[in-house]
Amino acid sequence: MAALTKAVYDSALTEDDEPAEPSVARLLPGGTTVAALIVVVALIAAVGVWRHAAVREHSQVLAQSSSEGEESEAAAVATGPSPSAPAPAGERTDDVVVYVSGAVASPGVLTLPASSRVIDAITAAGGATPEADLESINLARLLVDGEQIRVGVVGESPPVASEAGTPAGTCIRLATATEAELQTLPGIGPALATRIISYRATHPRLSTVEELDDIPGIGPSLIEKIRPGVC
Repeated sequence: MAALTKAVYDSALTEDDEPAEPSVARLLPGGTTVAALIVVVALIAAVGVWRHAAVREHSQVLAQSSSEGEESEAAAVATGPSPSAPAPAGERTDDVVVYVSGAVASPGVLTLPASSRVIDAITAAGGATPEADLESINLARLLVDGEQIRVGVVGESPPVASEAGTPAGTCIRLATATEAELQTLPGIGPALATRIISYRATHPRLSTVEELDDIPGIGPSLIEKIRPGVC
């Protein structure tokens, strides 16, 4: 009986004293869960590093571009605008060629800028001589390519006119004729000659006699009279 009681007592003691499985151990994740967490953390870290590198590279590119722009501006200011190369002599279209004759120091054919005036041509020909009659010339008129500028002398008579009113064997070019030459046309006196010269200052390409109809005092009948003497 004693042996049976001791056996039952030992059995009860062993079952009661056996430590229970801790609850904490149940909460610990398994190996698969831990591996998944590690992978997620690694991905988050990789994305963060990549974004940081991209932002840093973009900032460096902007800084480099800004620096190059400042250097280019500084170089442009230092050197200044580059001068334009002169056009080849054969391609220039802004010149006129005129023949200056009469009472000038150096008569001859001259090449001048298209914006030049009669006074510029006379000056380029060495200037008028002391006996030159500059009152009969419109010194402010714009030059016309191919024209002749003849400077007469004081007291010089105009060329002898033919029956048509023009110098014998010649005709008058409206774009280049002097006031004295214009007065050789029939019906053109000093007043009308001055008006023609003034009109020609704003119409340097005057070439047809019909254009004279725009000048006060010149009408169709007068135009027909002077037509034979106009080149």
